[in-house]
Amino acid sequence: MIYGLKGIVTKQTATTIVLDVRGVYYEVKVPSVPQQQQFSELFLYTYQVIREDEHYLVGFLSLEEKSLFTELLNVSGIGPKTALGIMTATTPERFLQAVTSEELSYLKKLPGVGPKGASQIILDLKGKLQTDTSKGLNPYEQEVTLGLQNLGFKKSEITKVLKKVSNKSLDANELLRLALSELRR
Repeated sequence: MIYGLKGIVTKQTATTIVLDVRGVYYEVKVPSVPQQQQFSELFLYTYQVIREDEHYLVGFLSLEEKSLFTELLNVSGIGPKTALGIMTATTPERFLQAVTSEELSYLKKLPGVGPKGASQIILDLKGKLQTDTSKGLNPYEQEVTLGLQNLGFKKSEITKVLKKVSNKSLDANELLRLALSELRR
């Protein structure tokens, strides 16, 4: 699995970016792209979609977007193309608000989502999606938070430990090592 890509944007459309990563050019589908990125360096968190008839990367500017995408894939009846369409049409914050307040009319307007799909989204995601408390964290802290959550640690524990061990000069590996040693205590 390709976790992320960092490279120079060589081509950009409304739905894709081509990244030059040390001479290898990756085409990545994206739900949102900041304007004026061409020929500048960009880091994208990625999700690799492998199907019998297609293989592509989906890129995200934040871990919050990537997390929402993977949660959407867990909803019955929603595949990668529909999830990408939903994320292109709305922001994670607005989507979370619609799910939390059960706004069927808003969800039905999203591409690829009908009345049954909107109801299924609410049924499957209400209570699972939370506002991202990792906002304000640097990318290394966000990466470590996601990694520790995948290992089964609670977000509240991770937040406390990161406040304790966080240092701007630490890279993700060092931060993860320190956080794990604190969590084991």
